[in-house]
Amino acid sequence: MNPSGVSAKASVPGYDQLSDDKKNELKKLETACNDFESIFVTQMMKEMKKTVHKTGLVSGGMAEDIFSDMIDQERSKTAPIGVGQILFKELARAIVPPTRKPR
Repeated sequence: MNPSGVSAKASVPGYDQLSDDKKNELKKLETACNDFESIFVTQMMKEMKKTVHKTGLVSGGMAEDIFSDMIDQERSKTAPIGVGQILFKELARAIVPPTRKPR
């Protein structure tokens, strides 16, 4: 299961009736969307930290910067904001077009 708690199976109507190729494509797309969201959140946190004034009371130098970046990367994987899920739902339409209900 992905970090956001929503799987391709739950997001795509008729997932069980799809071919194995389509299911594999959806899984790859889901992974790519989650990875994109992780990178996006990491960059967003990095830019947000630039706006915070440092007091100079505690200065860890380069080691602190590296550790802080590593923490941000891990947090971004476990704290999704929903961008990956929205992106997946939109892009999944290219793999599995929505079906129209007969009137």
